[in-house]
Amino acid sequence: MRLAEDYLRLRSAYSGEKKGEPFQVTIDGVAEALYCTPRNARLILRKMTDAGLIQYAAGQGRGHRSELTFLADRRELVIREAQQYVRQGDVQGALLWVKERAGEHEVKQRFMDWLTGYFGYRMETIGEGRIVETLRLPIYRPIVTLDPADAMYAFDTHMIRQVHATLVELDRETDKVTPALALDWESSTDASCWTFYLRKGVTFHNGTELTADDVKYSLLRVQQEARNHSWLCRDIVEICAESRYKVRIKLRQPNVLFALYMSHTAAAVLSRDSGENGAGSVPGSLPVGAGPYRITKLLPGICILEVFQNYYAARGQIDRIEVMIIPDTGGEWSLETNPGVLIVETGEARRQELKAWRCSRLVTGCSMLTINLAKPGILQADSFRRALGLAVDRSRMVRDLGYPYASPCLGFHLEPNPASADPMYDPEEAARELRRSGYCGEVLKLYTYRRHEQAAYWLQQQYDQAGIRLDVYIVPWADLMKEERTREADLILFEALLNEGLLRQIEYLLSRYSFIRSMLDPGAQAEVDQLMGQLLQKEEPEARNEAFQQLQTWLSKRGTAVYLTYNEARVLSHPAQQGVRLNAAGWVDFKDIWFKGEGELR
Repeated sequence: MRLAEDYLRLRSAYSGEKKGEPFQVTIDGVAEALYCTPRNARLILRKMTDAGLIQYAAGQGRGHRSELTFLADRRELVIREAQQYVRQGDVQGALLWVKERAGEHEVKQRFMDWLTGYFGYRMETIGEGRIVETLRLPIYRPIVTLDPADAMYAFDTHMIRQVHATLVELDRETDKVTPALALDWESSTDASCWTFYLRKGVTFHNGTELTADDVKYSLLRVQQEARNHSWLCRDIVEICAESRYKVRIKLRQPNVLFALYMSHTAAAVLSRDSGENGAGSVPGSLPVGAGPYRITKLLPGICILEVFQNYYAARGQIDRIEVMIIPDTGGEWSLETNPGVLIVETGEARRQELKAWRCSRLVTGCSMLTINLAKPGILQADSFRRALGLAVDRSRMVRDLGYPYASPCLGFHLEPNPASADPMYDPEEAARELRRSGYCGEVLKLYTYRRHEQAAYWLQQQYDQAGIRLDVYIVPWADLMKEERTREADLILFEALLNEGLLRQIEYLLSRYSFIRSMLDPGAQAEVDQLMGQLLQKEEPEARNEAFQQLQTWLSKRGTAVYLTYNEARVLSHPAQQGVRLNAAGWVDFKDIWFKGEGELR
C-alpha cells in the first residue's frame, strides 16, 4: 500500500509527464516529492522498479540527471490497491483509499462495480477435485463481541449461534425445548434441581471432547457479576459434574423455565482448556466452540467461518462464509444488488426490489424509547412521561420513515394483527400533561446508534412540535453499552427483539446492561425481580403468561418506555439459494443455506 501511495505522490509531483515517456529528474527532486531523504528516495525508486511501476536509470557522476519513466496507469493502480484492501478484509480502508485517490467519478464507479461482483456465491475446485463453496456477505453493522457471556446485539448473538452450541435449543414452530448438546434432562419436583445428560463424542473446534466439566466452567463464567448475562445463572448455587456426561445444577429458588434458560446464547458451552482465548474476548484470539462453523479469521472488517466437519448435528452445506463489514458512510457509497448475494435487510441500507428474487418478511420486534427513571429531574414526573407517549404520531412515523417500520406498537409484546391506526396519539392531551408536569424547556439527551439515526431525528422534530426539546447523540454500537452512556442518557432509542419469545423479554428485564433494566431506578428493579421470581415458579403456561401480562401492565403504568413501531426484517435471495429462512432474530442460519444449480447465478 505504501509503495502505491509513493507512486501516486510522484506522479502528482510530475503531473505533466505522460505514462511510457521518459523524462529527466534529479534525486533531490524525487526526495522532495516523496518527503524523504535522497538515500530513502533511491530505495523507493528501486522498489518501484522491482514492482514494475517505473523504469529508472540513474545519472552517472555528480550533477548528471537521471531518467524516469512511469509505467503504471494511475487509475488502474488505485483500483488494484483498493481491491487488495478488500481481500484483506478492510472494506473501510478501500473506500477511504478510493475517496482520497480516485480523482474521477469513473474510477469510483469501476471499483464499486467490482465490489458488487466480489460478494455472493463462488464455487471453485482445489486439490484433487475437491469443490469448495464460498458465500461472501456484506453486513452493514459491526461485530461488537462474540463472547457469549457478554453479547447483547442481535447480529452478535446470531454469529455466536453459528459458532457455538448450547445444551438445548428452542423449536420456534412448536415453542418446545429440544435436545442439542444434552440428549435429555430432568428436574426435581419443585424445579430447583436440574440434571442434564450430555451426548458422547461431541468435539470442540480444537479437537477436544466436550464434557460435563466444560458445562460447569461455562456456566460459572457466565455467573460472574461483571458479565452482561450474569442474570441467567445468578440463582445457581452448585454445579456438579457427576460423571463425564452428566451435570447436576442446584438453584437458589425454583425455576420452571431453567431448561429454556439453557437455550440462551450466553449458555453456550465453551472449552475450559482454551480459557478466555476460546471465548474470543482476548484481542487476537479466535472463539473455540462446538457449533456448525469455526472462525478462522476475525478482524474489525471481516469474519471468516469455515464449516466444522465434526459438528455433532447436520453439516453446514456452504463450506466457507465470509462476513464483510461494510462501514457506515452516510449513503455516500452504495452497492448495487448482485444476484449471487444473500441480503438480510434490517434497515441499514436501502435495496432495490428484484422481481426474480424471493423476499421473505418477518416482524422481529419494536422500536422503543426507554426513559431513564434513575435520573433526577423532569423525567420523574408521571405526567411528563405520559406526555412523551401521547405526543408521538406512530402512524405518521410508519408513513414517513417506511421500511423497516411496519405498524404502530403500543406495548412490550407482539400483536398477531397490529392495527395501522395509533390510538395513543393525542397532541392536545400531551399538551395538558406537559403543563401539569411543570416542564420548563429542559433539553433531553436522546442516545442511539447509526441504525436508528433517521428515526431519532424524526422524533426530535415530532417532539419539538409538542414543545419538548431533544438533543440527539449518535454513538457507536459498543459505546452505547457503557454504563456512563446510560447514566448520561435521558432516553435511549433501540429495537427490542420480541419475536424471540419469552426468554428474550426476560433478558431485557433482568440483564443489568439491557436498555430497559439499566434505565430503571433501584426500587423498580427490585420490584421487577420479585415479580419475575413469582413468574418462574408457575408451572402452567397460562399462569406464566398471565403473570407476564401483569408485569407488562406494571411497566406501562409506571411509564418506563415509549413504544413506537413494530419493525420487520426481510431477506432477499436468488431462486437458486435454498434453505433461506429468517430466524426469530431476523437473520438467516448459515448452516441451512445451499445452492441449487450454481449455473443459475452466472
